[in-house]
Amino acid sequence: MKKLITAFALTGLLALSACTGANTNEDRVIAEVEGIAITEAEFITQLKEAHGDQVLTMLVQEKLFEAEAEKLNITEEDVNNELDKVREAYVLTDDDDFTNFLLVQGFSDESEFITLVKQHLVIQKIASQDVEVTEEEVLKEYEAGKEVEASHILVSDLDTAEEILDKLNDGEDFSELAQEHSIDPGSGAEGGQLGSFERGRMVPEFEDVAFSLEVGEISDPVQSDFGYHIIKVTDRTPFEEDFEDVKEELEELLARRQSRPIDEVQRELMNNAKINIKDNQFKHLFNN
Repeated sequence: MKKLITAFALTGLLALSACTGANTNEDRVIAEVEGIAITEAEFITQLKEAHGDQVLTMLVQEKLFEAEAEKLNITEEDVNNELDKVREAYVLTDDDDFTNFLLVQGFSDESEFITLVKQHLVIQKIASQDVEVTEEEVLKEYEAGKEVEASHILVSDLDTAEEILDKLNDGEDFSELAQEHSIDPGSGAEGGQLGSFERGRMVPEFEDVAFSLEVGEISDPVQSDFGYHIIKVTDRTPFEEDFEDVKEELEELLARRQSRPIDEVQRELMNNAKINIKDNQFKHLFNN
């Protein structure tokens, strides 16, 4: 995950500007150019002017999520469970693998990633607060299987999708049509093959249909942000575990799927937060 390096680098420097004598020396010279001094005060002022809005917004959001995590009683165990899921999903067998994975994703260390995990847990918990998942829904999810293997043909418009579907209904080969028409750069050349995937790996519109199809069945055109998909399920892998052993996990999955949008939750948190900006330069950032 990319992030603004300057934002994290400036956090401590902006904090300095709010402190007094014992913690900062505004006259301290931090550099000289041709004998002309650059003072700490000049440096901090420039940073504040250039990046202050960005950094303060980041800090406000960070503190807000800290407060919400405490209110919602998000525990260290909750965080560790999420970390274990990441390790399992990406087959990170030891601490070195995990550390290297975080570095590749743009995190400087594990604590930074943990901060993001806590924020994710806060949003997830609030977003699913009013969601009720029935036993029937969970059982249906279990019976749909753990994984499906599917192929798809992705096109940009509905007319093209329907033309391809007509050809499939007339007996033309799915793989050949995918190679000829699919605009998916990853799977098109492979005859549309996507391999096997669990719930949560594809966009909801796609996977809801994929998990509802029988093996060998071809879907009607399915619209997503990427275009129109024609989906064919080629295999299905049932759960090895008994229903009761995976029931709780499936309930959580269904709750997440039915939960409110993330951006809606974030806006609500910010709008309802008690934020008191004391520096006139930044009062425009928050209305409350």
